[in-house]
Amino acid sequence: MQSPAYDVAESLRKAFHVHGATFSRETDERMPFQRPTPEAAEAQGVKLRHAAVALPVFPIDGKWHVALMKRTEYPGVHSGQISIPGGEVEQEDVDRFDTAMREFEEEMGVNLRQSHVVSGLSERFIPPSRFVVTAFVACLDHQPHWKVDPTEVAAVLTVPVEALLAPDALQPHSIEVKPGVKVALPAYAWEGEVIWGATAIMLTEFALAWREAVERA
Repeated sequence: MQSPAYDVAESLRKAFHVHGATFSRETDERMPFQRPTPEAAEAQGVKLRHAAVALPVFPIDGKWHVALMKRTEYPGVHSGQISIPGGEVEQEDVDRFDTAMREFEEEMGVNLRQSHVVSGLSERFIPPSRFVVTAFVACLDHQPHWKVDPTEVAAVLTVPVEALLAPDALQPHSIEVKPGVKVALPAYAWEGEVIWGATAIMLTEFALAWREAVERA
């Protein structure tokens, strides 16, 4: 008998294969400005850095959730932000999948290599840090037992997928993008935290895929 996580992963794979370009375009349309593609940024002379992340999806009391991490405070552009666990590609990594799995285990203390991992989310360029991010979705049958690295992870934020699907889920929030400068940007709010930037963009694309793959199944 196939597991629920396997079924969800297969449905997401099919949805990305058939509608991936549509999910990406509709996500961009929900954003107030167009970020450069990795190719456009490189053509403009930006020295790109590369990273990979993994979004875990798992059921709690019969409802699917995702887990995000709140970064610790540090001298960097993503200090204290809510993000999808992951990090920069290292020389010993075989590929982007390997990067995402290694970084997730280092940060969250959970090995996702035996989970049902799906690709298909668009690569996203993050101008402030020059990262090109490759994202994966890891479907699990149970919520993992987190063993976070306290030097990198201040907290784990568990968000019901249905909260991302609500019509009013993505709303403008006043975000301090740098000291003393606030801008209204699309963001999700959950348990007192504001999820914005590239994380909000990737979650929006994930939500579009989930609605097609799971909600309409």
